[in-house]
Amino acid sequence: MSYPQQGGYPQQPYPQQPYPAAPSGGGSPATAIIAAVLALAIAGFEVVLLVNESTWIENLDKLPGEVVMILVGQLLTGLVMLIGSIVTFARKTAGAVLILIGALVGLASVLTEPLMLPGGSKNLGRFYETVFEFGSAEATFRALIVIIAPLALIFAVLPPTFKYLRGNRDDFSQYPGGGGYPQQPGYPVDPNSGGFPQQGYPANPSSGGFPQQGYPQQGGYPQQQQGGGYPQQPGW
Repeated sequence: MSYPQQGGYPQQPYPQQPYPAAPSGGGSPATAIIAAVLALAIAGFEVVLLVNESTWIENLDKLPGEVVMILVGQLLTGLVMLIGSIVTFARKTAGAVLILIGALVGLASVLTEPLMLPGGSKNLGRFYETVFEFGSAEATFRALIVIIAPLALIFAVLPPTFKYLRGNRDDFSQYPGGGGYPQQPGYPVDPNSGGFPQQGYPANPSSGGFPQQGYPQQGGYPQQQQGGGYPQQPGW
């Protein structure tokens, strides 16, 4: 008679050590660094203009409202650009936004300055001619602001800039509490094998306990007929 087949040992999963996922690469830092450096330059130009206009600041209470607005615009541009460059170097998205705002305020401050002076729009041509002739230090710094502010704005809004600045936050999001690669399924373990995994081949009880490959088992020998005779061979 045939013996029932023995199944393999049950699988015992091994605990797997989680591995952190590789952080996704951010954009190129070049555009962000250029925007921050240009913002620092504009902040320095505004400081120079304020120092040259220190006599106005000393008599601030006697100045017309239009001139006060010019000074406030220069001060605001310098502060926003300075803070924006520092925050950008710290790899924060707010830095690019501040540089964008500072560039717009700086451009508006210089381009609308002749409209706030006595004579209004009549001074536009003469004012811009004086500025771009670079005839004085003040004119040179105003011209540099008009030239550099659009460049700082462009570099601040480029997609690689925001991708790089967001990369600081995205890198940390790649590391969840138990993050990493999924656990691999465990291998079947024979408790009597000293801890080494054994393959779950069906065993033959008559083979001395060693696992045998899963070949089909031979059936039992035919039963002898009553009377002890051998079974007749066909064809005789």
